[in-house]
Amino acid sequence: MEQLDIKALEKKAFRSFYKDGIYDLFMGLILLSFGLPLIFNEFGWIDYETITMPLLIPLIVNVGALLFFVFGKKCITVPRLGIAHFGKTRKRKLKHVKLLLAVSVLIGVIMFFLSLFKVFPVGGTTGIPLPFVIFGIQSLLIFSFVAYFMDFTRLYLYAFLFAVSLPLTFWLKRNTELLYPSLWVFTLTTVPMLAVGCVVFIKFLTQFPVRKDQGIGNEQTEKR
Repeated sequence: MEQLDIKALEKKAFRSFYKDGIYDLFMGLILLSFGLPLIFNEFGWIDYETITMPLLIPLIVNVGALLFFVFGKKCITVPRLGIAHFGKTRKRKLKHVKLLLAVSVLIGVIMFFLSLFKVFPVGGTTGIPLPFVIFGIQSLLIFSFVAYFMDFTRLYLYAFLFAVSLPLTFWLKRNTELLYPSLWVFTLTTVPMLAVGCVVFIKFLTQFPVRKDQGIGNEQTEKR
């Protein structure tokens, strides 16, 4: 019974990683960084004749999102929940998550540059560049695996939103007369993440005051 209680406590502590809404906000900002150059291009604010702005905008947003994530966890989450110490099983899962995310980022960067420099042609009648098809598939697969390893149910939905955003945008551009397709698509895909993140984040701040001790995980080590 004690062993089961320890496992239950550790699982609860493990899930505290995303109960602050910071993951939701982080992922929403990352996806938004892909859409902003396309949206600005539709409004005529930037063009792709020079690649400086299409590269600079995602870079600024991604750096800002990463800083928010790191300092948010350090300065907001830890003072309220403390630091959890996990057993070997959970630590192994975290390593898997980090590896999968690193692979996802690497593939995303490669596909972005391949598309930007038009290495692959636009895909036939669909109008979807091949790198964005690959990006969508890998996003769906990798984020689904991460959702499984982290017991993060909302991430399955976010995996789908990541997967469809870019392919759907280019399909609409090629096959419909919809005005500002990038704006519509990325509004529908990023707003849910950011809205959920804001709600969860505000709820987290109101429910969990800053605690004096930071050792919630000392009793939550899995003994195997």
